[in-house]
Amino acid sequence: MAESSAFKFVVPQCEPRTSLRLTAPDGIVLSIPLPENILPGDEVHMEKAGGTWSISKALRGVAPSVAEATAVEWRAPAQMAAECAAPDAVAVRFETTKGPITVKVVPSWAPLGAKRFLQLVDDGYWKDIAIYRAINGGLLQFGVVQDTDPRSKRYEKIPDDTLVGIPYAEGVIGFAAAGPGTRGSTVCIMKADFRSQLGKGALGTTSTETPFGMVIPESMAPMHSIACLGDIPQCGGKGPDPQALEARGNEYIRSEFPGCDFILDARRV
Repeated sequence: MAESSAFKFVVPQCEPRTSLRLTAPDGIVLSIPLPENILPGDEVHMEKAGGTWSISKALRGVAPSVAEATAVEWRAPAQMAAECAAPDAVAVRFETTKGPITVKVVPSWAPLGAKRFLQLVDDGYWKDIAIYRAINGGLLQFGVVQDTDPRSKRYEKIPDDTLVGIPYAEGVIGFAAAGPGTRGSTVCIMKADFRSQLGKGALGTTSTETPFGMVIPESMAPMHSIACLGDIPQCGGKGPDPQALEARGNEYIRSEFPGCDFILDARRV
């Protein structure tokens, strides 16, 4: 079989001009410095010529343009708090190695995302889950399990929800996505307010990232106490590698990142 001389990937959420690390089809591990005009969600095409891989083109993907981003009308904090307290909101408590963290799931914010998240809760998915991506002033990300774990193959990707003006503010929770229709079982909780990043691929400005809930005020302290080991290597950090986590499971985390915090369980309350 002929060796592939081209491939493409979607840029994950990361800072501009980050160097991404990934493996090309020929097995070479690449460190790809992203130009400033390439944003999270963009589709980057790579080609190999003369034995060297380089970017051939980049297509604007799920990241919004400046005009699209600045057109978002965010819902006011008071209104969000009222909707979190409404009768249809569902309280879910994560038991973590730093104590309980309760979130309010608001189905009207993201009907499909809320349904999937509550399905994961009811199925007992959130048992012994590493919080492998935790960044000061950034986010918490978790949900990756070993690829031999039955949970890893159980859930199909879900379609996107329509934006309703919920910002990725401090404490907001939503699914991680690598492009349209890619939400599955990995979620993010914001440790900061990302509204200031409008025009730079800000979170919450595309329907692939529609938030479905928010951490309650009483749980903000334990949420912020989760150990921040740095960003993932694919985004230039020195924290746990989700690909290694998929391959080796929690043994990889516990042996190489013993300070990593875990989700121990989750249930409706």
